Amino acid sequence: MTKLAIRGGEPIRRKPYPPFLTTGEEEAQVAAEVMRRGILSDFEGSNNEYFLGGKEVQSFEKEWAEYFGVRHAVSVNSATSGLMAAVGAAGVGPGDEVITTPWTMTATATAVVVNNAVPIFADITEDTLTLSPAAVEKRITPRTNG
Repeated sequence: MTKLAIRGGEPIRRKPYPPFLTTGEEEAQVAAEVMRRGILSDFEGSNNEYFLGGKEVQSFEKEWAEYFGVRHAVSVNSATSGLMAAVGAAGVGPGDEVITTPWTMTATATAVVVNNAVPIFADITEDTLTLSPAAVEKRITPRTNG
């Protein structure tokens, strides 16, 4: 059995990866323009022209959808909100069970609970630190969504 380096196995890479810069001068200029204006997203919590965000948010969503060839892209304020939306979009609902690991950020289980479903915890494998297929299989019930 192969072990991860953090568990005493042989490291595959010994030197750090070089930085991969994904932003440049154009992004810096746009960010500075938004900062000078003082309005970061234009999201408002009432039904008006800014309910879906300002021009940067709407432009970003449109470009993202075009890039990935999908009909819709929705911005969220955090990875937690993204998980909550993704769980709901996957059709998880009241009474459903979702198998996950407790070896994760609390937002993983919270995203299930927010959608009125029940997180069911399964163990991880020691060699990969990911969900154990055997542990998942043991927890599948008729209420398991997926």
